[in-house]
Amino acid sequence: MKQKCVRRSVEGRMSAEAADRVATVTSSRPSTPLQVSWFEFLLDGSLLEKHLQNTNPDPSPVQLIIQFLEQASKPSVNEQHQVQPPVDNRRNRTLKLLALKVAAHMKWDLDSLEKGLTIPVLNMLLNELLCVSKAPAGIKHVDLDLSTLPPTTAMAVIIYNRWAIRTIVLSSFPEKQTKPGPHQMNMLNVVQQEKEMTENILTVLKEQAADSISVLEGALRLKKDSYVHTLRTLDLLGSDAAANGETESSTAGLRISSDELHCQVHYDLGGIFFQQGCTDQPAYEKAWDHFRMTKELLKKLDVTVHLHVDEKRLAGYWNACKALTGDCDLADPHMTQYDQINSLIRAHNYQAIIEAFIKDNSSRSLPSHFRRSVLRELLYKVQQG
Repeated sequence: MKQKCVRRSVEGRMSAEAADRVATVTSSRPSTPLQVSWFEFLLDGSLLEKHLQNTNPDPSPVQLIIQFLEQASKPSVNEQHQVQPPVDNRRNRTLKLLALKVAAHMKWDLDSLEKGLTIPVLNMLLNELLCVSKAPAGIKHVDLDLSTLPPTTAMAVIIYNRWAIRTIVLSSFPEKQTKPGPHQMNMLNVVQQEKEMTENILTVLKEQAADSISVLEGALRLKKDSYVHTLRTLDLLGSDAAANGETESSTAGLRISSDELHCQVHYDLGGIFFQQGCTDQPAYEKAWDHFRMTKELLKKLDVTVHLHVDEKRLAGYWNACKALTGDCDLADPHMTQYDQINSLIRAHNYQAIIEAFIKDNSSRSLPSHFRRSVLRELLYKVQQG
């Protein structure tokens, strides 16, 4: 009996000590801050900028854009329970402006926006940018003279058309299809609707591809610096300051040098012309020329604020264009034997191909299957006369 009492006493002390340890650990563990809800940004005008300045804001910038535009585009229901288009009221206009402010905080980085947003959401965002930037309604972008537009209006038109041709290029890449799991079955209708919207937008963008290219070629003729909307200029749009034209002045917004703008536009145009080269061989020449200008301008630029060029992808495009256009420099020490032989084939320099194969008989650096494929291609050409 005495042993039982001692054991209970010890167990009681151990339980109390364990509870103290748990309480100490719990109190010392930092509490996870609650995620900020979208409507809180409507209630506090200063909250957005503070939130975006956090190291890892939660929600992230792209998540905020999705939430703001989703809420702003929700259909309304009238007294007869009929679904109506979204109401154009102050709340919805503010939500759209908040989405634009987040994109401005991201400095209109299309790489990041394309990764985080679907085509319908990004289309909505950039159309809203055109609207607040006072892009002339009812006039095709190809019919606008960019040099006569206010700087932020011209940049909105340029950003939209850059996105248009980039989206066409990205849509041509193969996409891995994911099978929905049981918990996703209820989402199939939503997914199907989004797919249809995406296809409709892509159809329009492809139909207007030539116009978008013309707009961007016009941007290459701009000689002065450009300006893109910032949080401050978007703030001014919602205040009385917008009435005095401050947001349209030559000094409003984030300044982008003409070299930086041209470098970005050359890179994007190179991508669309390279994609068109599959069905239009001369387009590879245009792509190569734009990538050459991109490389030259990159060397001149020390500091950039808006430019986003994937230099590894640029190098891949560059090498592919050289091989596809036959513009390879055979004396280039960085050129592989594959590049040299492909260039010789396109240049119809068959004697040089024979000499390259004879030289390779000693080094044995070319795989036999590659040599056989080249010989089969030449044999086919002979048969075709």
